[in-house]
Amino acid sequence: MKVLICTDGSRFAEEAVERGGRLLKGTKPEVTILRVVPDFEKYWEYNEYAEVFKEELHKIRKLGVPKSVLASLDAGKGILDNLGIKAETKTRQGKAADEILKEAEEGDYDLLIMASYGRGITKFLLGSVSREVVHRSKIPVLVIKGKEAGAMM
Repeated sequence: MKVLICTDGSRFAEEAVERGGRLLKGTKPEVTILRVVPDFEKYWEYNEYAEVFKEELHKIRKLGVPKSVLASLDAGKGILDNLGIKAETKTRQGKAADEILKEAEEGDYDLLIMASYGRGITKFLLGSVSREVVHRSKIPVLVIKGKEAGAMM
């Protein structure tokens, strides 16, 4: 079974990695942990900022993947290693839901696992990214709600 686990570096995402890993334990899954990094130049609402900070954005792109992103991927990989599950890591750049769905399709995954920690009335059941992924996905999506998520609403 080929499984895509998504993380955003939050404690809720790490909890989803662990709980998803426990469900997969013993199945010998082929796992990839994905982290999507925003590409501010592609978001129309940031266009005016992109013009003002053009040089800074260029410098940021030259730096590559932020260390915090790599650390979150390593943390997820470590959680799965402790459960006896080997995982690859991957980053994509763009809008989170779009890139998750592209990776799921391009990688021919069987299952997608992600966290949800929606807040407020509009995100009562699912976070906005997980809601969009569930709605648009062509494969099964396991959304893991964090134990502490209810306290945030």
